[in-house]
Amino acid sequence: MSSRTGGTKFVMRRMRPDESGVLRCFLAAHYPPERPQLRPGCLEWQYRDNPGGCDVRFIHIDGRLVGASGFLPCDIVVDGVRRRGAFGTNMFVDPLFRGRGIGRAIHESRLADYDWALSSGQSPANAQLYRRLGFLLVERYRQCLAQTRLPRPGWRPRFARETASWLQWSMSAGQDAGLDVRLDETPPDVPAACYTQRFADVAVGPTWTPEHVVWRYVRHPYFEYQFAVVFRASAPLGFAVVRRDGGRFLLVDLYARQAEQVGVLHAVARALGPVSGQFTGAVLDGVFRSAGWMTWWGSSRLMAKSGDPVLHRLLEQRSWCFFGGDSDADR
Repeated sequence: MSSRTGGTKFVMRRMRPDESGVLRCFLAAHYPPERPQLRPGCLEWQYRDNPGGCDVRFIHIDGRLVGASGFLPCDIVVDGVRRRGAFGTNMFVDPLFRGRGIGRAIHESRLADYDWALSSGQSPANAQLYRRLGFLLVERYRQCLAQTRLPRPGWRPRFARETASWLQWSMSAGQDAGLDVRLDETPPDVPAACYTQRFADVAVGPTWTPEHVVWRYVRHPYFEYQFAVVFRASAPLGFAVVRRDGGRFLLVDLYARQAEQVGVLHAVARALGPVSGQFTGAVLDGVFRSAGWMTWWGSSRLMAKSGDPVLHRLLEQRSWCFFGGDSDADR
């Protein structure tokens, strides 16, 4: 697609699956070598192997690659209707070509092809940039912690928060009576509702599939994840995706029916704690607090926009739920 913005003529096209090396070279010319995107196999995993499909936009001026952005497609079910969204990743414009409307053109191309453009983990500075492009602040991230044992005393900055979390956990009811937890290396076979009924009608978020879970966690190029499966008798109720981080676990995702989430979270924390993580969504905040976890505001933001005025209004009317994982850089 040829276009012109700000007097600059450029060509935008989709990256082919065999062109991840081109994207890597473009990013390597500008990114420091320690950036996660430049690790071996990362871009191939993120785009070529993604079960949601490969969608990366290249922008050329006079045959030179000057801009690129990846879109990670996802399904969002709203009022029983399946909508298409896309998270933006790895967006970069050559510094010599900034200020010519290239970034705006990339965002507009995403709005033309998807119902919602989504962007996670944005800093305050980036959030201001997205606001100028018409994006809304959908949700702020919340941090969560289940400190299930008395923390070690000391002057560590987090000691007070760990103590407060331990007191909150100690007073929480045992909603996980009769539940057992097993730590597995592969995703369990759970009821389909654990994937499709994670959020209520007023609390929507990406609808991932078992194939997405295998891709995102089993096949991750540099993180190692485990699956904390929660059982009642021999029936699996759901599972949490976790990663070891020193002497504790990080919770990066949760798959359970909404009605079972409080018990599942309480059981996971009891078995593995201390556990910490991050998420968005007021509805999920209530679930974590009911399960005895402490939550507080984080610094990251979930931004979104739709080219459809009706769908754009829904961004403010719904509680948008999303598990932050390790960081915005790992997918």
